[in-house]
Amino acid sequence: MHMTNTLRLWRERWTERRIFARELGTLPDETLRDFGMTRESAYEQSHRPFWRA
Repeated sequence: MHMTNTLRLWRERWTERRIFARELGTLPDETLRDFGMTRESAYEQSHRPFWRA
């Protein structure tokens, strides 16, 4: 795999993770429980630095 393809893939995954992290904050508590998360864990997940994904 070429370096540019690797970087492109990394960027796409990072973008998907950030979108999901932002959406966590808008989900109702019932949905978070379905994911096995609390409001606090959703907050922590959505505020982690990108390199700790």
